[in-house]
Formats: sequence, structure tokens, C-alpha cells
Amino acid sequence: MRDALHRYLLDRPAGAGAHELLDLIFTQPGADREFGPRFMQTLLASDPRFAFREADQCWIASAHATLARALSDTEFVVVDIETTGGSPQHGDGIIEIGAVRIAGGRLAERFSQLIDPGRRLPFFITQLTGITDDHLAGQPRVADVLPQFLEFVGERVLIAHNANFDLGFLNAAVQTHRGSPLHQPHVCTLRLARRLLPQLRRRGLDTVAAHFGIPLVDRHRALGDAAITAEVWLHFLELLAQRGVTRLDQVLALQASARDGRAFACPLPRSAVTALPESSGIYRFVDADERLLYIGKAKNLRQRVSQYLSNANGHSNKTLDLIRHIHAVRVEITASELEASLREAEAIRSEQPPYNRLRKHLPRIAFLKLTSDAEFPRLMISRQISQRGGQYFGPFRSRESAVNVMGLVTRVFKLRTCIGRLRPEPSATPCLQGQIDACSVPCVGRASAADYQLQVATFLRLMAGDAAVATEVRATLTLRRDAHTDALRFEAAASAQRDLEQFERLLRRQRTLGWVVAQQHFLVMQPTLDREAVVAYLVVAGRLTARGTVRDGTDLSAMLRDVAPRQPLALSAEDVDGTTILAAWLRDRGERDGYVLRFEDPSTAAQHLSEWTAVLGTMLPSAVADRRAGGTNVPPPSEPQRGGDEHDRERAPR
Repeated sequence: MRDALHRYLLDRPAGAGAHELLDLIFTQPGADREFGPRFMQTLLASDPRFAFREADQCWIASAHATLARALSDTEFVVVDIETTGGSPQHGDGIIEIGAVRIAGGRLAERFSQLIDPGRRLPFFITQLTGITDDHLAGQPRVADVLPQFLEFVGERVLIAHNANFDLGFLNAAVQTHRGSPLHQPHVCTLRLARRLLPQLRRRGLDTVAAHFGIPLVDRHRALGDAAITAEVWLHFLELLAQRGVTRLDQVLALQASARDGRAFACPLPRSAVTALPESSGIYRFVDADERLLYIGKAKNLRQRVSQYLSNANGHSNKTLDLIRHIHAVRVEITASELEASLREAEAIRSEQPPYNRLRKHLPRIAFLKLTSDAEFPRLMISRQISQRGGQYFGPFRSRESAVNVMGLVTRVFKLRTCIGRLRPEPSATPCLQGQIDACSVPCVGRASAADYQLQVATFLRLMAGDAAVATEVRATLTLRRDAHTDALRFEAAASAQRDLEQFERLLRRQRTLGWVVAQQHFLVMQPTLDREAVVAYLVVAGRLTARGTVRDGTDLSAMLRDVAPRQPLALSAEDVDGTTILAAWLRDRGERDGYVLRFEDPSTAAQHLSEWTAVLGTMLPSAVADRRAGGTNVPPPSEPQRGGDEHDRERAPR
């Protein structure tokens, strides 16, 4: 426990209060304000690695006691290097060191030296820096340059832009040269730029220099970049003074702080992250006591989890609090990203981790819903398919997109959107929708129940793919546009043209996705990552009835068995999660994401077994497919079959 707090304070030279340190130990430290100071005094007072600063009631690492000195009294060395590549661990080496001393707020002596890396330069390095193998021929090796460089640096504080890169190479070389890395503190102008220049979208050296009007002289040469970084630092000194940051320990604390003002720290070892597979799956974060904190999904587990190790501006305060408690990660590999999404939803609902908000993990989509009111159903927007019935259309990428479509539908079919069960009252005043002719106003009796039901039926025929209704609506919208144009009402004509374009997009969407919600019986088949099997998802009446890995017709047959008896009477919360995830996947799926095969009647789904087995055969490697599909390799049609076929097939192009 003390070791973890010591590591935290080493990254926070300005120190931390008792309650901040307490949050690192306990996930829920409680409301007793006196407990924290008493506990920390008992825990740390006898450990020489810690010191308590009475002035601001903060604990600091004893090693930082000398850092509370004024920036104006501190000398710095700004350093930059050029290398043969991106990592000393992969055999890359330094080819140039450049450095500039800063004393009294002015640029002073400079250091510059080319270095022979003992290997030929990659072409892209020559392109970037202008340094060639001829330039490096006869230059000293890094071991011969380091003594001069270390003498130039002395005990001064180092500065670099993206210090992790430059000091990573320098420390590797110095470690080899003298057996220990550089020991002095360092300032990273890239990290500081995130705190001092939040308005910049990018904070590379070019962007930051341009922000301050610093000319880019000798860019991508070590001394040139060091001089540019030194000029940036002088500008940063002014910004720091405006914030009241005047001491070195305050600067070091600021660059290590997260957006919530506290030190950024993640107890999860980086080695544990680099050992993770680059596969899709779900991950579970646990604390020091193996208590579950958070469950997430990933297309690439290693890449996703590694994002928690970086001090990014995008981390919310809640995420930063989570990060400070992560001690280990447990992963579960899945066959696809879709499977990861489904497993994540199941795990969150059953395990209820404290840092997961229920449903926050689900895709942000929207549906257009026609309610089940007997006489006067209304249109509304819904984020999910409810357990209370109604007819759904979508999914739409966002609520805004669904609202736009609902506006078009109301203008064309005059359906109501007002809340509540409608009881016609002739003396009532129509709402705004009625006043602008976007509703047939059944609330005051202008449309009878029979007339309104006819409007609803026409709308449903359109959404079911009725070509006659589509032609009629298209003609009406075209006539409306042309009438406005003839009357020189150009803004109204432009609005009518947008309605016409949106109507065509709606038709295309319904042809592609509408059946998923309206019909809700389909089989999804996705190849596994190794292409040795297929993951199948069987959806009946909007419910994910079964899913599993299939390799042949026998596996498919087992999945289709007893399909009809498994239909529940109402959607459960788990059904809603699965439907939402599948709808979003169907909306966004890529060209290599498998096949969707639909069918009309769940009770006869098994009749399609031979055809679906043939499709399965096309998804496996040829040798495996020939063996498991009995030599049958029937390719699906290149275009989706539509228009009433009992088992229309939609193919994601391979």
C-alpha cells in the first residue's frame, strides 16, 4: 500500500492531500472527513520516503523536497534527438543530439553532434531529416558522445517535446554507458500543451510553434527542434505565471495531472497490457482486492485497454477515478466484435460493476415507433424496442435523424405526435402540428377514427415496401415542389425538394433494414477470426433466441430445433439489449461481416436448413467447406433477394 502511494507521489511533486490519497486505497472511502488525515498520519508518518508539508496539509515524496524552487532560479537544458526509428528496444539508435541551455529566461549555450548508429539509415529517416549515411560516416559512436553531453547537462532540469520519446532513447544509452539512467527531473512541453493550450486540437511541435508565431528553422534536425522547443518553453513560462505556477514542483505536478487536477496514475502494469491479445472480446478491470470495477468490450483488446494508460484529455472524471483503482485486467476472447457487444451486455446486466451505468454501453441508435393505441396511434421516437408493444422502424443513426424522418412522415401522412391517449373534443384548440397542416387533427374531430386508420394503413403499406404507395407519395412531393417553383416560392420549393430526397433515403433504408424490426425473424452468420468456423445468431420475433459456433449442417440443425416453442410472450430486458445491439450491427456492418438470412415463419425455419448449410459452406476455407458441406458450395446471389420471397437473403459482399 505504501509502495503504491510512494509511486503516486513520485509522479506528483507538488504532493497530495490525505483525501486524494485515500481515494487511491478505497473505492468508497466514506463520508468521515476526519478519517483520511488520521489514517494517512498513521500509515505514512514513520516511513522516511514520505514527508508532510504543514503549509498546505499535503503529503510529498521526500525525494521531491528540493523541487520547491522558483522557476526563475532554475536552469534548464532543452534537448531533442533524431533516431533511426521509433524504439530503442527494437534496435533503433540515436543519430543526432541537439540541446540548448536556458538561464535567467534566455537561451544560452548550445550543443549539437551527429552520431554514427552503426547501421544504414532507413530511407524514410533520410527523407524526414535530410541526414544521409554520408553525413554520419566518420562520426563518433553514442558512447563517445554521451560524456560530453552529460557534462553539458550537469544537474539542470531537462525539457523536451514528447519527453517519453527523447528521454527513452537517452536513458537507454546512458544506462548502457554508466549503469543508471538520467536522474534529474524533466519537463515535457507536449504534456504541458494539453493543460495550457486546451483550445488546440493537435499539440505537435509544429502546431504549438505556429500558435506562438515561432518560425520553424531547421525543423526535424536535433538542434533546430531543440531551439524551437526552447522558444515554446519561454512562452509557457508566461502562461504558467498567469496560473500562479511559479515553482518547479508545481510545473511537474501540472504536467502529470489529469483533467480533474489530480495526478494521473494507473496501477495496472504496462507489461500486463502488452501481453494482451489483439483480438475482439470483453475485459474486466479489478482492484487490488480482486473486486470487479468495470466491464468493457473491444475490437482489439490490447489497443483498447492501453488507452487507459494514457493521460488523455478525453477521460471523464469518473473514468480517471476508475483508472486510479485498476490493478489487473481479465479478458475473454470472442469470435467477433458483435459477439463481444452481446457478451458485454450480458455480463454488465448480471454482474453490475460499480463503474458501469446500466444501458450506457449500448449503441446510441433511435427507432420510429407507431404506438398501439386502438383508434389513434401516434408516432414517437424511441431509443429501444420496448416491452410494451407497438411497431418499430429503423434503426436510425441518431435521434436527430429519426426526428427528421418523423417530420417527413407527419407532413405526408398527417399522423399525430401529441402525447397521451386521444379523446376527440370539437371545442379543443389544435396544437401547432395541426395548425401547420402536419396532422389531420383527430383531436377536434376533423378526421374520424376510420379516416385516421386509413392514414395509418397507408403509412404501414409504404414501410412494408408497397411500390404503389411509394409512387403516389413521390408524385405528391414532386407536384408540391413544382407548384412552389412555379409560384416563385423558392425557399418552400427547396424545402419540398429536401423532403423528396429524404423520402428516397427512407425507402432505401427500409429496403435494407426495415424488415429487421418489422419482420424480426433472421439468421446472422459471421466467420470466426481463423475462418475455421462460423458464429450464428438466430433472432425470432426480435429476440436473440440462440447463438453459437457452427461448423456444419448438424450444428445448424441443433440451433434451429425447437425455435417456435422458445418464443417468450414479452420482450425481457435482456431481449431489448440484444435487439438494440443487433440492430446497430446490421446498420453499420462492413463488407466482410457475414450474411443475414431472413425467414417468414419461425415454425418452418428448419425447412431452410439445406440452403443455409450451403451458405455456411461458402464461408469456410475451401477444403473445410467441401468436407463439411458435402461438396455443396452454392454462392449466394450477388444482390439481396427482396419482394415477398419467403427466405430473402441479404449478403454482405465478401
